[in-house]
Amino acid sequence: MKSNKRLVLLSLVAVPSLLYSASVSAAEIPKPAYITANYNANVSNVVQLINNINNTTATFQTNLEAALKAYNALTATEKQYVTNYSTLSAHQQTRIAYRKLATQIEEKLYSVDSTSSNYYQNVIETRDWYNTLNAAQKTFVSASAQKILTSNIAPNTSVEKVVNKIQLINSSRLSFHKDVADARAELNVLRKFSNVSLPVGIEQLLLDAEQLVVKDKAAAKEVENAIAALSPKTSTALDVQAVKTSFEALTPVQQQLVPNVWTLVDFVQGKYTLPPKDSIPKTPTLSDTAAIPGKTTAMTKNKNTYKAKINVAASENDTERFILTTKDKMTIIIPPLYTLVNEDEGVMDIQVTKKANRITLQATLNKKPVTFDANMEIIIEGLRANSSIVRSNDLGKRVPADFIISGNRHIIQTTASDTFQIINK
Repeated sequence: MKSNKRLVLLSLVAVPSLLYSASVSAAEIPKPAYITANYNANVSNVVQLINNINNTTATFQTNLEAALKAYNALTATEKQYVTNYSTLSAHQQTRIAYRKLATQIEEKLYSVDSTSSNYYQNVIETRDWYNTLNAAQKTFVSASAQKILTSNIAPNTSVEKVVNKIQLINSSRLSFHKDVADARAELNVLRKFSNVSLPVGIEQLLLDAEQLVVKDKAAAKEVENAIAALSPKTSTALDVQAVKTSFEALTPVQQQLVPNVWTLVDFVQGKYTLPPKDSIPKTPTLSDTAAIPGKTTAMTKNKNTYKAKINVAASENDTERFILTTKDKMTIIIPPLYTLVNEDEGVMDIQVTKKANRITLQATLNKKPVTFDANMEIIIEGLRANSSIVRSNDLGKRVPADFIISGNRHIIQTTASDTFQIINK
């Protein structure tokens, strides 16, 4: 029995020594609970330094650098126990964003030369932006830029200088628009710092010049749009000449505002082979009140006649039929436009006239009768079940019309305009 106890004791001692002497990777060794709960002073210091970082205070950069320095000094094993490393990483990304923001502010500040009339206005605008930053963000702006943004500044202008600049504005100079903008900017800067007033009539000169600038831009925009509308496929030589004439009618100041003038030059110099006038397809003039394919549309009424319009063009939906209703127990069905035999484009006029028992359907496109491959239908409700419908043939003789009866409805079918007579028996 004593020998058995000795064997048990030996096994309890031997097992731990075997475990620690075996060759296994560090990742395979579970971290003992007492290590994570009692990491050394170095790790504890880094965790505290990270906790001290505040990305809104002026000490942000200093505290971040201190935490990074201490973290980098840890051993690889110690770094594993820095529980708030993700916070440190997030602060590093914040630093990158703050540096980018500071760069943008400095670029705006130095974008206007200090001798320009817009300089002080630009400083004020940049200062307003700078003042929206928190204390940490401001530390990333260079000391020289901060000095400008936090110092008292005054405009390098005066009433006399502004008045002189306005009086020298000349609408015939190529620099006219820039001169007007500079004068207005300098006046705005002057008024931002003091409540000044100009001599009588001087500011009106500036206002008149600004109105002329607006007109110049509008005139140039019209020509710009006309040039943009030119096309090698649809524009003729006459179209190009008309745009060229419009451009030449502009003043030199207005001409320099047309950004696509070189496109016009290409057309004028014959870069493109333009089609003859007669081969240009005409763009049809369509109706704003036309019936919508696939929808129900109420026809307008004038005495005994109902009317509706249908747009016919390549841009229109040609697969849906048109449903036209009246207040006289009649519904007109117009088949899809792809069944239209006529090749013309424009506005189709649909007209239905009912006088007593006589119904006339007219469908015209550009005042010419149209024909469909499919049937147009006149649906009449409430006729007697034994009523019949006739039409006149080419010889003027009455013949039965094509119609069917569905419930209490008589449905007349025709591919072209025609007149029908209801016969009540």
